[in-house]
Amino acid sequence: MIDFKIFPFFSTLPTRELDKLKKLCRFKKYSSGTIVKNEKEDLDELIFVVEGQLSVVKTFRQRKNTLFNLDPGDTYGEVEILNGTPSLASLVGYQEFHLMYMPKDAFLRLIGLYPGFAKETRDIYRRRASQLLEEGVSKSQAGKVVTFFNVKGGAGKSVIAANTAVMLAKFWKKKVVLLDMNLAFGDQGILLGLPADNHIQKLVDERPPLKINHIEKHLTLHPASGLKVLLPPPMPELADTIKPMLVDQIVDILRPHYDFIIIDTHNQLSELELKILEISDLVMLMMTMELTFIKNTKLLLDLLQRLKMPRDKVKVVLNRAFKSMGLEPAKVEKSLRYAISHFIPSEGNIVVPSVNKGIPFVLSKTSEGTDVLMAMKKLCATLTGEEFEKGTWNMFSLVKEVFGIS
Repeated sequence: MIDFKIFPFFSTLPTRELDKLKKLCRFKKYSSGTIVKNEKEDLDELIFVVEGQLSVVKTFRQRKNTLFNLDPGDTYGEVEILNGTPSLASLVGYQEFHLMYMPKDAFLRLIGLYPGFAKETRDIYRRRASQLLEEGVSKSQAGKVVTFFNVKGGAGKSVIAANTAVMLAKFWKKKVVLLDMNLAFGDQGILLGLPADNHIQKLVDERPPLKINHIEKHLTLHPASGLKVLLPPPMPELADTIKPMLVDQIVDILRPHYDFIIIDTHNQLSELELKILEISDLVMLMMTMELTFIKNTKLLLDLLQRLKMPRDKVKVVLNRAFKSMGLEPAKVEKSLRYAISHFIPSEGNIVVPSVNKGIPFVLSKTSEGTDVLMAMKKLCATLTGEEFEKGTWNMFSLVKEVFGIS
C-alpha cells in the first residue's frame, strides 16, 4: 500500500478523501530509461512520484535542458492542467521508478473544496510556471543560488561546494561567486589557497545603501578558475556581527550579476542558516553512508517538510560513496523518503592531497579520468540544465560501478 504521507498535498486532506483517492488513482511501475511523457503530449492526469527519480526535460532552441528532477513525494502536471495545455516537458527516468496518477477532474475538485490543497497547488505553480512556460532562456535571468548544507560536520560539504564553484567557473565558463557563510570557522580560503585580506566583515562598515561595487571590491579572485569568493570574518568572535538581513541583501544584489551563487554554510540551524535556506533556489543536502548521518539527514528532511520547504528544492548528495558500506542506498532512500540525487565516489588519494595543497581536485591532473571527477561533472551538468547523452555518462552508471550492481 502506498504511504500517502510522503506527499505534502495529502496532509491537508481528510481521511475520507484519502480513502477515495486510493481507489480512484492508478499506479504503475516502470523500468530504467522509460520516457513517461513526451513534450507536447496530452496530459490529463496529475503525476505523483512514489519511488525512483525522474528528470523534467524541455527543449530550448533545439537543445534539451533538464529543468529539475522529481524525487519521491514530488508531483508533476499542475501547470499544464491549470493552463489547459499539453505536457510542457518530457519526463524520463533512468532507474526503476513507481508513479501514481490522479485524474484531472479529481485534482480540480480537490482544489475547489480544500483551501490547504489549493495553496499547495498554487505554491508549486508559482515555482514552476516561469520555467515551463517560457520559450527560451532569458539573458536577464537571475543567478541561481545553490546552498550546500547539513547539520553534522564530516560530510565533505565545504570541499564539494568549492569544487562545484570552481568547475562551473572554469569549465562551464559561468560567472560564479562563492559565499563562505561558516562565519566563525570557514575553510574556503584554505581549500582554494586564497589570501585573507578581503572578507564579509568589511561590508558591515560600508555606508548604505549597499551596492554591487561595494560587494565586489571585497571579493577575492581565485586566479586559476575566475571564481570570486566572499570570505568569512578573520576572527571567530566577529561572526555575530554578520546579521541574516545583511546576507539576504548581499545575495539579492549579487543575483542579477552572476550565473551562480554557491553558498557554503555552518553545520547548524540558526536564524542565519534558515534565512539562507529560504532564499536558496536549490539546497544540496550532504551526507555519508553512516548511521549518524542518515539519522540526522532524515530529521532535517522532516523538519524542512514541516517548514513547508518545497521537496524539489532539496537534493540529497551522498559523498564518499564506496562499494562496502554495509548499507544499501535503496533502503536509505526509503528511510529518508527522498531519492539520492548525486553520488560522489570515495577517492581520498585524490581529494585529501588537494585539500592540503589548497588546490581544488577538479583542477588536478591526478583526477583526470577518475570516477570522482566524472561525478562532479554530472553534478555541474545538472545545475546548468544540461542533459547527458544516452549511452554516455549518467548518475546511475556510476551507482552500478560504485556498488557493484550488474
